[in-house]
This record gives sequence, structure tokens and C-alpha cells, in this order.
Amino acid sequence: MASPFDLVSLAELKNWLDVAGTDDDVLLAGLITQISRAILNVIDRPAILPSAYTEIRDGGNDVSIMLRHWPVIGVSSCIVDGVAIPPSPPLVVGASAQMGYVLDPSNVAPPGAMQRLSLRRFLFTRGLQNVTISYSAGYQITNESVVIPSTTPYSTSAQAPYGDWASDVGVVYSDGLSLAAVTGNPAAGQYTVVNGIYNFAQGDAGSAVLLTYGYVPADLASCCMDWAAERYAYRSRIGQHSKSLGGQETMAFIVKDIPDFVVSALTPYRRVVTP
Repeated sequence: MASPFDLVSLAELKNWLDVAGTDDDVLLAGLITQISRAILNVIDRPAILPSAYTEIRDGGNDVSIMLRHWPVIGVSSCIVDGVAIPPSPPLVVGASAQMGYVLDPSNVAPPGAMQRLSLRRFLFTRGLQNVTISYSAGYQITNESVVIPSTTPYSTSAQAPYGDWASDVGVVYSDGLSLAAVTGNPAAGQYTVVNGIYNFAQGDAGSAVLLTYGYVPADLASCCMDWAAERYAYRSRIGQHSKSLGGQETMAFIVKDIPDFVVSALTPYRRVVTP
């Protein structure tokens, strides 16, 4: 994808439009970026791929804070009034709950839901900008298990069950040791990845590895293509609401900022709470 914010590739949109030539490639690429950014604005989310965030919030003597980005991949720190709050251990029958933070579980499949960070035996005490929460969030497949082929080519594709692969987050062996991402021919312990196809060295043939990557939910990609297709077709009828066909019938056009079917599909992804 040309831009890190693009929700579909040029090849995907051209296939959807059944466009074979290259004459409109620049136009279509610009439409993809424009519509992708518009979709992120509609759902009120700056990004959907895995990213790191730090929220500085006002405490209100509450036990929970709704995080602004989701799905949450992991919380790295929670600090209240300068005090670092640890993660709370799991509850044990018959034992007292220990102080710490607890994160709402995330849904496996998109669109997911916003998640609360809650405190046990502690409060987000009242104050101005006295709460700092650092975490990572975005649509991510974590530790997808694959086995590198034992014969050439030593490559494997991300399964991407919920939408197209979009960004590499890392590869590790089954024992947790990391492989290094490179741009040239990989040696043992290295890999390259392009459009979700991971390539490895002969020295790693037959090894079990775990892939972690970001993806674009299929719903959002479909919305981007549908909306871009509508804008692409609009070039031939700019300013028209209808068109007479030989005096026998009239063709009416949809004239809206956002097509209704796109609005409906985007609704579950929209941030509805902006604390």
C-alpha cells in the first residue's frame, strides 16, 4: 500500500473496478488515500494498524478509564500521581484481590469494542493530567504458527483470517528467539516480507516460527473500495442528479457525501465514547 493509512492496495481497487490499464493509476492511488483518510475521520480513529500510544488523562476518583484506542494489544505502564501501578495478578478463590490494573478482554474478531483499564484496591485519583497510560493497540494477529517449508522456496504466506496483511510486527522461533527482518537475501535467523509473503533462508528450512502482523479488517477495505468506486464513477456525471435515457426513462444517481451502505458498515468501528 502506498500510504501507511491506505486501507486497500491499488491492485485490489483496480480488480474491483475491472480496470486493466494504467492510465488512471495516479488518480486511483490518490482516491485510495483520500477515501482511507476520510474513513478514519468518520470512525474517529487516527489509525487502525498496531501502534504505540501514551494517554495523559485527568483522574476523577474513578476505578476505570476507557482507553481511546482498540483493540488493545498490551499495556506497558500505568502511572497515577507518579506511582507506577503493576498489573493485578489473577483472582484466587479464598484470597484477597491484590492491587493493580486489569484490562478488559478484547474481541478476537473485528470490529472489537473499546476497552476499560480498571484498578483493584486503588483509584484514578482526582487531579489534572495526573494519569499516564502507555499501551499498544491496533488490529493484529499475534503469534500465528507456521512451519517454514523444508524445500525451496522457503516462503510462507500470512493466513490473514480477518483481512489483508498490512504491516510486519515480527517473527520469532517457537522458543521465543527473534528473527531479524532484512531487505536483501535472508541468512539463517533472518527473513524478508512483502505483502504478507515471508521468505526465509535454507538454514531455517523446516523450523517452526510465529508470525505477528497488522491487518486491515475486510469490512474497512470493502468500504474503501465501494466509496472510491462511487467517486471514480462520479467523474462522468459531476453535478448531475439524474439523466434522461432517450426520453423513455430517467436514471437517478446517488448524491451523498458518504454512500448509505458505507455508513452502515462503518458504524461498528466508530468510536462512540471520546473521554
